Amino acid sequence: MTVKSAVGRAASVVFLATATYAAVPGALASSAVPATDDTAAAATITALVADDAAGALSSLPDDFARVMGYAPTVEKRPDGTIALADPEGDCSTPIPLPAAFESACRVHDLGYDLLRYARLTGGEPGTDARLALDALFARHLDTACRVEPGIAACTHIAGISSAAVEFNSWRQGHRTPVPESPWVPAVAAGSALLAYAARKAR
Repeated sequence: MTVKSAVGRAASVVFLATATYAAVPGALASSAVPATDDTAAAATITALVADDAAGALSSLPDDFARVMGYAPTVEKRPDGTIALADPEGDCSTPIPLPAAFESACRVHDLGYDLLRYARLTGGEPGTDARLALDALFARHLDTACRVEPGIAACTHIAGISSAAVEFNSWRQGHRTPVPESPWVPAVAAGSALLAYAARKAR
């Protein structure tokens, strides 16, 4: 079997799985999400995306820890910069990722929890917030690969990981992240792998 035919078959499987899931009511949420007033959460996300740990910490909603069950912590990223993160966050993927990616995952997890906090407290920053958080995740993975060049195939793993996150966000209409069936991340990862391979083949 040629590589091209193997990719074609895999693409068909992923397409069918994704299409089946999308056929379920509500699987693909509308992206037309009006921003509502949640100034503190929005300001924290803005600072997080700007890699401004001090700003994110100072604008963090006063009741975030009570609502979400944990207090974010300040940590040093692989490049030596400081970031605000979810201390219990991790890279929840079907396959293990390089340890250098953990900080990026913890920061991204906090960003998503800020979206969830905003929804729980009656506000929602809008779709641009999740897009910006996903772009931050991709940027942090790229930085991790640059400061730790010894990781095998680091840029490829980073590309697939960020593509999986972006695909999943697109599938949810860039709205607040919601719990889903456990097989959904595998579909997202497969689709991301194919998208990344196609992008590199151009």
